[in-house]
Amino acid sequence: MTKRKRYSLSELVAQCDPNAPTSEAFREWEQAPMAGIEQAITQHAIDVITQAIGAWESREQALEWLQLPVPALEHKRPCDLLGTQGGCRRIASVLRKIEQGDFS
Repeated sequence: MTKRKRYSLSELVAQCDPNAPTSEAFREWEQAPMAGIEQAITQHAIDVITQAIGAWESREQALEWLQLPVPALEHKRPCDLLGTQGGCRRIASVLRKIEQGDFS
């Protein structure tokens, strides 16, 4: 069995070509309106990611932190909690502590 190479999110993002053409199917999906809780969760996740970038003062460091187990989140990865409003609230709380210099 071949061992697969593991990539970090920042490595994958770095490989993306922002000038690559977008498929018609993706453009249609991107234009579709969000529905119900999907809209709220997406906005909460965006807010938390923005807060993380501010707290770490670096997009790359924030994206890396979001992928690592965090003791204050019971050793869960923040990126695994972004799918719910409750998870986003927990991450935001930890980020507020970090912003205040509390890294416990």
